Amino acid sequence: MICSCCGYEIKGKKYAVEKGEKCVCEKCWNDPDLFFPEKIQEDNRLRLLSQIAQETRNQQGEIHVKVIKLAQKEIEMYVGKMKVKDILELYELDKFKEEELEGYQREQYEERTSELVEYLAKCPLAIMPALLVSLRNIKFEPQNGDFGVLNIPRKKGSIWIIDGQHRVGGFAKIRDKFIFSKEIDSLLFSRLSDYEFPVVFVDSAAASEKIRGKLMQAGNGFSSEDIERTIFFIVNKTQKGISPSLKDALLYRIKISGIEGLPIIEKESWRICAAEIGITLNSEEDSPLKNMINIGGRRGTGKPIQLNSFVSSLQILFLDKEYSKLSNEDKLSFLRTFWMAMKELFAQAFDKKIGREYMLLKALGVYSLHWLAKDIFQACLKQGNDFRKAETLRLMLISLKSFDWHTKTSPLSALGGMKGASKAHDLLLIALNQKAEIADDKQTLQNYLADRYSSRA
Repeated sequence: MICSCCGYEIKGKKYAVEKGEKCVCEKCWNDPDLFFPEKIQEDNRLRLLSQIAQETRNQQGEIHVKVIKLAQKEIEMYVGKMKVKDILELYELDKFKEEELEGYQREQYEERTSELVEYLAKCPLAIMPALLVSLRNIKFEPQNGDFGVLNIPRKKGSIWIIDGQHRVGGFAKIRDKFIFSKEIDSLLFSRLSDYEFPVVFVDSAAASEKIRGKLMQAGNGFSSEDIERTIFFIVNKTQKGISPSLKDALLYRIKISGIEGLPIIEKESWRICAAEIGITLNSEEDSPLKNMINIGGRRGTGKPIQLNSFVSSLQILFLDKEYSKLSNEDKLSFLRTFWMAMKELFAQAFDKKIGREYMLLKALGVYSLHWLAKDIFQACLKQGNDFRKAETLRLMLISLKSFDWHTKTSPLSALGGMKGASKAHDLLLIALNQKAEIADDKQTLQNYLADRYSSRA
């Protein structure tokens, strides 16, 4: 028999094509540059790929999920199960966007996803905990008491992952490897596609309607995303997977949404105010720290100051009785002016190209400077100077001009941790006062600082 493709006599196995009317040889059949529709039925991988492509093209209608309805303080939730292939078709992530302070999900870490891929592929006991997801547009059809069916639109973004993004990401990576390479066995992929996840669904649209009516702030636009962000924060606030800076940013965002009843909001109200100051200084056009603060803690931004370090280092200032009495605007005004004075004195440390060669904007530098800011603030109050005037602070800090911040030569370069920050603070006070002999007496240094500038406004 002659191969209908290459024209040579078929020796060995032959393959029927064109509804059995013709045959091709094994060489042509396996040629990657040639395609025969019959291959889809013969090849498990191609058959599955064709099925995925067809399902993607025919995204319409609804997915029906059997669930049990429950309520927690009037917030409607549902518990059910979904197959991975359906979750991958419908899920979306609301990633944190620093510029708008929208979203809430942190970046996905490649190493964690890769570990999950290996676990799912190789471990015979590949057990996964439930996903926590948000539904912004669903219809529940009760059938027998609290039992019923969720009708979820069959389209991307019908499900928003609140907790479990790395679990879902592991399956997504397996799917991508199967589609774009031959690293994943067809049988394994088929089994993992039918893997069943327990899922807890939160009706965030209904929840936002109920909570909006109870909030003190009228017309604040409380939304499904605010519900998701709050739940995400509560679930992840003690987890290492979420960066400390993102926690501070989300805590601030939750506070301004108007939601109440989270003990951490009352317990660390100073921290929320400090986060707002950091976020504002990072975004203001004329700010000395414009685009210098990493709000979400995302890697590779090139921003030298982590929001969490900026906030934590301000605790000593926020605990000052007089500073704590200031309005939020005056608190911001003082810190803005303080950092403006520092930028005038050490412009190179704020330069995006060479700033990394200096310690001023590193965590140790920020801590020591914010502790110094408390001394400067107290000195202003003691002598009645206006702490909001740039010239006042510039004159008080001018003696620091000769201080060495360079990473290779600075006296701070060998310091680290909180003890290092305390020592760095001492060194800055010494540099300001130029009185090394009283270096061990902080109160004397602070009084000297206040007396020194008693005649300057």
